Amino acid sequence: MRTIHPADRPKIRMAPVGLFLAGLCLGVLFQKYYGTGHLLATVIPSSASVTQSPDPIRSPTSQRVKVEVSDLASKRVMVALIFGQSNSANFGESPRQAGPNVYNLAHRVLYVAQDPLLGAAGDGGSVWTRLGDEIIGAKLYDAVVFIPIGVDNTHLARWTPGGDLHPRILDAIDDAQAAGLRITHLLWHQGESDNALRTTRMQYRAMLLDMITSIRAHGVTAPMYVSIASRCGDAAPNADIQAAQRDVISLTDGIYPGPDTDSLGPAFRQPDRCHFSDQGLEQFAALWLEALQSQ
Repeated sequence: MRTIHPADRPKIRMAPVGLFLAGLCLGVLFQKYYGTGHLLATVIPSSASVTQSPDPIRSPTSQRVKVEVSDLASKRVMVALIFGQSNSANFGESPRQAGPNVYNLAHRVLYVAQDPLLGAAGDGGSVWTRLGDEIIGAKLYDAVVFIPIGVDNTHLARWTPGGDLHPRILDAIDDAQAAGLRITHLLWHQGESDNALRTTRMQYRAMLLDMITSIRAHGVTAPMYVSIASRCGDAAPNADIQAAQRDVISLTDGIYPGPDTDSLGPAFRQPDRCHFSDQGLEQFAALWLEALQSQ
């Protein structure tokens, strides 16, 4: 056995410290350049749950214009609960303010709708301010209220009963009811993360139906619109995810097809080839309007 000379012992003791400091520096660099969301997506498997949910208020409410729900009493009002991942949230290219009669409900308070919409993650633009104007322009409704709760980089398991994000759905339903609003539409846009996780067709379909069943059990009978969504970045559209999203469509159960956003390729996306450019948001809104008008 080799004998360690006393003069070498301090060097040996310092080796673990050096490795620790090197690892810490690497961690800081990775967080700076890739963000904690990227790291979580890398290390957390699809079956795991994340216990920390983002605060739904993403910008100061003091800068928002409040509206009384009672002002909508005599109008035909669409109240849409919007959930899913980043393309359902505020990750579009340019923020904008919606036109008249388009609103945003957050924490039981009604505001004039402007990006980034309160309740969803992200601080950019959204398809919803654009869609709201399209709905009003087409005279489908006199007023539109959006309740967005989407969170970026989330896989479907987190939105299902038992997942850490499922309470966001139920809380949003309760908030709408407490504010005196009845949800008339459920708009689901998600699938990109499950594409990356290689979720199977059977798994995705079963989880989506479980989520819808829980929503129905919570007293919401509004039609559910399911987007075809699996395209993001370098990942090609996923036929299994797309098939699962189509599998759940059942007109008798109030589950309708939403827009096929996988049809919007890189020309409609930002440089990350995942989130929508301004042109893509306009096309996205047009596809949503077409889906809503077809029912």
